[in-house]
Amino acid sequence: MCGIAGKLWLDPGRPADRDVVAAMTGLLIHRGPDDEGFAAEGPLALGHRRLSIVDLSPRGRQPMRFGGGSQGGRSAAASEAAAGGASGGATAGSEVLLVANGEIYNHRELRVELAARGHAFASDCDVEVIGAAYREWWPSEGPRFVRRLHGMFAFALWDAGHRRLVLARDRTGQKPLVYAEDGASLTFASELNALAAEPSLDRTPDWSALSDYLAFRVVPHPKTAWSGARKLPAGSVLVHEAGASRIERYWRLSPGSDHARPPRFEDAVEEVKRRLSTAVSRRLMSDVPLGCLLSGGMDSAAVAALMARHHDGPVKTFTLGFDDPAYDETADARVVARLLGTDHHDAIVRPDAGVLLDEVLDRYGEPFADSSALPTFLVSRLARESVKVVLTGDGGDESFAGYDRHRALLLAERLSTWWGRPVAAVLDALSPHTGGGQRSRAVRLRRFLDALPASPRRRNHLWRLGMAEPVRAELLTDQGHEVFGGVSFYGADVDLPFPLNEALVLDVERYLPDDLLVKVDIASMAHGLEARAPFLDHELMEYVASLPGAYKATPRTGKRVLAEALRGLLPPDVLDRPKRGFGVPLDAWFRGPLAETLREVLLSPRSRARGLFRSERIASLIDQHVAGRVAEHETLYTLLVLERWFQREEGV
Repeated sequence: MCGIAGKLWLDPGRPADRDVVAAMTGLLIHRGPDDEGFAAEGPLALGHRRLSIVDLSPRGRQPMRFGGGSQGGRSAAASEAAAGGASGGATAGSEVLLVANGEIYNHRELRVELAARGHAFASDCDVEVIGAAYREWWPSEGPRFVRRLHGMFAFALWDAGHRRLVLARDRTGQKPLVYAEDGASLTFASELNALAAEPSLDRTPDWSALSDYLAFRVVPHPKTAWSGARKLPAGSVLVHEAGASRIERYWRLSPGSDHARPPRFEDAVEEVKRRLSTAVSRRLMSDVPLGCLLSGGMDSAAVAALMARHHDGPVKTFTLGFDDPAYDETADARVVARLLGTDHHDAIVRPDAGVLLDEVLDRYGEPFADSSALPTFLVSRLARESVKVVLTGDGGDESFAGYDRHRALLLAERLSTWWGRPVAAVLDALSPHTGGGQRSRAVRLRRFLDALPASPRRRNHLWRLGMAEPVRAELLTDQGHEVFGGVSFYGADVDLPFPLNEALVLDVERYLPDDLLVKVDIASMAHGLEARAPFLDHELMEYVASLPGAYKATPRTGKRVLAEALRGLLPPDVLDRPKRGFGVPLDAWFRGPLAETLREVLLSPRSRARGLFRSERIASLIDQHVAGRVAEHETLYTLLVLERWFQREEGV
């Protein structure tokens, strides 16, 4: 796990810009505190910060150089035979430079295969196989050679002989990569904060991106909050050659049909059990201590239990809670830890809310209002005191249909199909039209009923909104409406015939890379901690996606096939425990220690002068929340994060 950066002048005559790359790399020290490296080749400069996980020796230092008789090289005869005379291939005469971030879990298998084809290796470092794989398979497969890599990764590869720059991300976007292309250069880095070291970067706000932020509380890819920067989509490769860039997608989840003949449920249970166990075992590859982030829920408990089966000695587990019982999972996690015999570490924290907010928000480089980033940041700090790598339960809900929204989609279909509008009308009449915020049952029911008349795709869109459309309309001034414009439809690029399948694919393509995985990567790497997610093993995900929706969820039950696969591994009280989000007591903080901060920031002269939001409406919202009449902490947090970002950009 590391941080990477680089800059390519599009004019081949310009010498490499070492200073900018050194500045970017310096801003990524937290991602790789163990070592650093630089290399230049013609107009390209590459930088790397290393977090040593596999092969701790200097042989794993990056950038890695491949070609001729050097590291990762092969004989000229073998190279020419593999290329078969194909134009645009990678040959022995073409030197390759590589920087990478992440882990290649099948590197040993690839190493054996590539060595048999004539490639030499100078280290046991897993990312070394990327360069050899490129040289071996690019002539026949092009960007699709990346499909041979199993893992989480972002890498930059420069083929000097063909003047080809290749940027790639893993299938689900666990590792980030942002870039800027302005006609004179192509610059890239692991984080937006590092990319900001590029002096030519256009940092004017991308208002369409910020409009989507208001809706979804994150900036969806490929946009960033800056007009001049973009995120490379997950499962994609950017290739720059012959003076132009193109992006090719090499992986996309393809769900099965509910009408196809599925395997027996019992057989599916056994296959899920086998694949999940394999996924956990793969992710124990490490030359440094590792552990597991443990909540009281099913997914992380399953990972910890399978780790205990494959790992020598007790597994180190880590849990964090707050002194508000509604946000404290430490008791549930202790039960699981005792059951599994782990070496458990937990803490109840009482942070200075304002200091924590400042510390975390500055890490993301753009507005990011998923408040679970705050506890993720703290539990990562706790884990880093003992280990360098942790496994997590992230990704289980997105494949196995673990969210209330998934069951709501199925229930809405039944209501509209079986009972029709009369029953919905009765429920509508009985439902209150006022109430608290996101945690209020009344408001959740109201959101459900308001979406019933919509199509399944529209329902999913409405339920994914972090700020409901009526609230947005009330808060924005006329100028704000004009500046922000409309909201992107959630998943306009996906159109599947079955609502649950479509929602799950969208969660994999949008929610994971835009929100959950951004949160985990930035929060963990802020402390030099590597986080691995077995549920995001693509072979497991592909199999689960092929199963019919009924194996995953019903209107009453989610994660059916997963729960059955885990019976015998975990007790019923863990498997049947209601899902709890990993959050912070924002509602209480905004009524207490952060109430004045809300007013000072959101009602400041600078904020009012922007003219984007109705100050009187925001003031009323704060007053009502502080008084306990509503629970609008999520909306207020979204606004607070945005205004703090504006002020940061202005140097305040």
